[in-house]
Amino acid sequence: MTLTKKEKTMLILLAVVVYVFVFVKFVLMSSIPGIKEVKNRIQTAQVQLDALEKDYRNINAYKKQIEEYRIIDDRLGEYLVDSAGYADSVEFVEELSRLMGAKLKSVSLGNPAELVEGNSTYYAFSVNFRTVLTEDGLNELLKFVEGGSRKITVSNLNITPVSHENAAEEYGIKKTNDQLFDVGIGLTIYSINKDAADSIAYFTRAAFERFLGDDDSPVFVENKDEVDISRPAENRQSSAANTRNTGTPAEITLMNADFKIFHTGYLLAGYNFEAYSEFNRSERIRYHVGVPVDVTLILGKTQYTIEYSDADGYTETLTGNMPEQVNRDYTLYIQSDIAADVKENENLWVNLRIRNDSGRNLVVKLEQKGDRVKLMDRNGNAIERRSDREKVYI
Repeated sequence: MTLTKKEKTMLILLAVVVYVFVFVKFVLMSSIPGIKEVKNRIQTAQVQLDALEKDYRNINAYKKQIEEYRIIDDRLGEYLVDSAGYADSVEFVEELSRLMGAKLKSVSLGNPAELVEGNSTYYAFSVNFRTVLTEDGLNELLKFVEGGSRKITVSNLNITPVSHENAAEEYGIKKTNDQLFDVGIGLTIYSINKDAADSIAYFTRAAFERFLGDDDSPVFVENKDEVDISRPAENRQSSAANTRNTGTPAEITLMNADFKIFHTGYLLAGYNFEAYSEFNRSERIRYHVGVPVDVTLILGKTQYTIEYSDADGYTETLTGNMPEQVNRDYTLYIQSDIAADVKENENLWVNLRIRNDSGRNLVVKLEQKGDRVKLMDRNGNAIERRSDREKVYI
């Protein structure tokens, strides 16, 4: 039997229809879930790729931010105990216990508590004790505490002459003819992390438990839950304290100051001069200098400007916006640590000129070693304690 041309055409069309049906039914339909999964994976990979490309474009900003955090950690390490500075704090406690006399009238120790200031979290615990010392012993103790670590502050100090005739013998003091003093002192020890704070507190408790009490038995170390945070500026009867507005920090620190200037020795690795504002921490003036530096801080009602120039001819200017609706004084923190006996430091000076047109006070905290910072008003007149023209209070 011979098929006609028309029948052959119909058979071919039928075969094609069957092939398409089989392909769609058993091949294409079964592949659709896999295709959707691949499509979803491609979309996910595209999102990740876009994020990586964005990070790559911002890599310089991230590097700058990491460097900023590193510098902040270094600065905080000067004021807060960390694992690296643990030995220094142990040495401080050991020396303190040596100067406290043979017996203690009372002692209390607080547990480390978490403190938050701005975006920074740190820890602190308080130490309070009372003892009896001679005048020489008292002077030695005060000199040691006053020149001690920045990581430890004095929260309170009370000194009362002792008239009790047998006090010297009672407290194991050999020089019975010297004037004796009842000394009560409170210290606050700060730490950047909880583990370091716990370790220092444990060591301090162990050091104090070696002392004797009034009855010659081991002294009882009282637990104290609250932390006495040192706020020395609140107790000073000075013009700066009396002129501060509500909302201005009682004590100006690295973490809460509006404007900050750092100045250290020439042999320090990296930058030894830095100036910036908390209002824009990403923009900073940084140099490694061995020559005198002239800095001008200009405060307006809406903007601030920091101008820098040095004897090598380098100049730089920072300008930023002042915060709106601020109902407080502005603050400036200056830290200068220059060793005068190092030859490379002999030309290191900072001449800071302040021009304050903001209408608000500028309260300055100056911590310096070497006396290399000179503060002046806009006309070049030295500022010792205050400047009514610029509303500056040190």
